[in-house]
Amino acid sequence: MKKIILGCMLLSACHIQAQKLLTLDEAINITLNSNYGIQIAKNDVRIAELQTEKRANGYLPTVSGSGGLNGSLGGSRQRFSNGQEASTSNAFTWGGNASLRTDYTIYDRRRDLTLAQLKEALTLSDFQLRQTIEQSMLNVYNGYYAIGQLNVNIAALEESLEISRERMRRSQSNLELGQGSGLDVLNAEVDIKRDSVNLLNALLSVDNARRDLNEIMGIGIDEVYDVETDLEVNSLLNLQSLSEAAKEHNALIALNKQQLRVSESQLKIIDAERAPVLNTGLSYDFNYTDSPAGAFIDQSNSQGLSANVGVSVNLFDGSRKIRKQSAILDLTNQRLRISELEQSTERALINGWNNYQNALYILEVEQSAVATNEENFSRTQQYFDAGQVNSIEFRQAQLNLLNAQLSYNNARYNVKLAEIQLLQLSGKLME
Repeated sequence: MKKIILGCMLLSACHIQAQKLLTLDEAINITLNSNYGIQIAKNDVRIAELQTEKRANGYLPTVSGSGGLNGSLGGSRQRFSNGQEASTSNAFTWGGNASLRTDYTIYDRRRDLTLAQLKEALTLSDFQLRQTIEQSMLNVYNGYYAIGQLNVNIAALEESLEISRERMRRSQSNLELGQGSGLDVLNAEVDIKRDSVNLLNALLSVDNARRDLNEIMGIGIDEVYDVETDLEVNSLLNLQSLSEAAKEHNALIALNKQQLRVSESQLKIIDAERAPVLNTGLSYDFNYTDSPAGAFIDQSNSQGLSANVGVSVNLFDGSRKIRKQSAILDLTNQRLRISELEQSTERALINGWNNYQNALYILEVEQSAVATNEENFSRTQQYFDAGQVNSIEFRQAQLNLLNAQLSYNNARYNVKLAEIQLLQLSGKLME
């Protein structure tokens, strides 16, 4: 028993020493700046931004240069029609060439449509970032409120443990004065053990919950702090307005609608493959050759500009029809998925609303139960002090009060979590 109580005392001391208060707004701001998933999503947006630049999509001319040297060592013999002969041996011939060329695509319908698709993909990345932020915020709310809920429960468990200790002291005093029995002392000792174990489990749970929140925020796992436990329950939500907002602002629905726009752009690109492509080019070329003495031509060089304009047309591509049919079917599936998602969101919203209303009612009932059990425990304690009720009846009143306090606290946080879920479904969580 001493080991259990000592463990509770040590963990309680650590819990009390956590003086730094972390507000919910601070937790959200830290998450926005440090959460790994959000940072990755922001980098994905930046990558999408770079891909929409014209210089990355063939809108600027390309310039290339080339050059080289060549040489040969050998001999030759020629006999002319007049009977004369000319011959060389071990003759070295060398030469060089250089070229500078620029090419530019004047018109390409596919290039224009691809750039438009990349801009739609950039918007899609923005929606993905928003969804990541929203999910991270939802995790912060759940994690933050979990710590607050456990802290309030710990306070109730500590109060109950102190009541059990006071009862133990009273039972020992009564036994020493010959007014009680050893059974009362044993029962009190058992109850202290049970209360200590419950407190110990709650203290361990809050430490685990804090580490979970630290991971979500992207900070050191062992960071220690207190959280706010005051809750403002919004009882003025309206199902109709939430439903209308969900159709326009639900993150997952908006994301899928944007994905549909990207796919529609792909269909246009496939159709544009039949459009002509107009290209132009300009080059400057230089060639030089130096031959040995006795060669027909001792030296030669050439240089000059050349230009070209060309048109290319894809007259036939057997795969294009199949790719277009596949793209149309993919669009059909995406529209069906959006309809399915809208229906499932509406169902989740109605279920969430019913849970929210039920949680509000339970909160009212549990609040009344706490008041009733506080009055019952106060009277039972008076009767116990006067010797009119036994320790078993006193313990039952104590447990009834503790359970009522824990149930009320859980009901408070259940209402808040139900509210957060409704805001997330309606797309209002980030407001």
